[in-house]
Amino acid sequence: MFHATERLPHILPPQAYWSDAQFHDEIGRLFSRSWHFVGVQSQLSTPGDFITTDVCGQPIQVRNFDGVLHVVSNVCAHRHCLLSGLKSGNSPRLRCQYHGWEYDASGASQRIPLAQHFAPLDRNSVRLPIYRVESVGQLIYVNLDANAPNLSTFLGERYETIRNAFNDGWKVMVSRSFEQQVNWKIPIENSLEAYHVPAIHPETFRVDPGEDRSKHHFVDRGSWFETELPFAPHSKADALFQRVEGALVKLFLGSQPTRRYQQHLVFPNNLFSFTDMVSLLHVVRPRGPRACTSVVYQFGRTGSSYLSRKVCQLWGSMAAQITLSILKEDFQLFPDIQRGLDASQQKGMLGRCEERIHQFQHWLQNQLEQTDSTGQIATSGCPHLG
Repeated sequence: MFHATERLPHILPPQAYWSDAQFHDEIGRLFSRSWHFVGVQSQLSTPGDFITTDVCGQPIQVRNFDGVLHVVSNVCAHRHCLLSGLKSGNSPRLRCQYHGWEYDASGASQRIPLAQHFAPLDRNSVRLPIYRVESVGQLIYVNLDANAPNLSTFLGERYETIRNAFNDGWKVMVSRSFEQQVNWKIPIENSLEAYHVPAIHPETFRVDPGEDRSKHHFVDRGSWFETELPFAPHSKADALFQRVEGALVKLFLGSQPTRRYQQHLVFPNNLFSFTDMVSLLHVVRPRGPRACTSVVYQFGRTGSSYLSRKVCQLWGSMAAQITLSILKEDFQLFPDIQRGLDASQQKGMLGRCEERIHQFQHWLQNQLEQTDSTGQIATSGCPHLG
């Protein structure tokens, strides 16, 4: 059931989806203090493994130093070149590709070729910035703010659910990134309602679950949606898919299927979806007022025997392809949404079924208007929805 009893206002005006000032305010007030997903443990399992990325415009390198993960700036203290231009790799030392300067896990310089040319030099002053890194299950998160709450506080009451859904009993089935020329809030808001399902997903779902089969839950740092599976009972394909998945859970995992689907948003940009056999992470990274990147990692169950592992691998691969197909159906519409927002002179409105969007917009507006006494962004939810 929905919480709202009547239609809701569309809080954010159209310019909030293309304004330079709005974008820079969101980066400074929301994202600079958030935890950011950067990769999974399997990418950094061996000493010397590293991945590079940008967080809020800051190039970073996440690296396995003797079995422990550390995050340092990926910009050399010498002449500002990226230490590595590779997205991932393995090297015995943290070494700049340009002049060979080397650094340790604390960011301190360890070796400077022809160091005599830089005398006098205080080695303690030649140091890379370091950042915080934490994991939940196999997911690795980074925070640029030394004073921000820890990852478990950031994820809140969903922390244990997320940890269990991405633990060692699960395996990455697909990892993809999609560059989109739209504001980051467009993919987020699309994920918070099923109202678009009949128009955008007529072959896969046909209809949305409806109010009687939908449960909306609201917490300070997000919301979540829950329904019984199949998602759309009128879809024969969906119903068959869920019957087979339930049988696999019984036969090869030795447990009773819950036949539940959950989709969570952890503000501002972390989307999680769960079934008995699938755990999905979809993070939307802002790159500009009209540009973002959707990062998608889908995990499947692994099984304990040879046969169960093979069956789970096959099922997980098939489920991943279905997920990608559904996401692409949504992604194809986003440019038209952006073009409409660029030109719109309407305030917009939200139906009762779109109440999760209302809470998201309310939260975002609060963050841009308020800070608490510690300087951290506020965490108030939507008073209209509980």
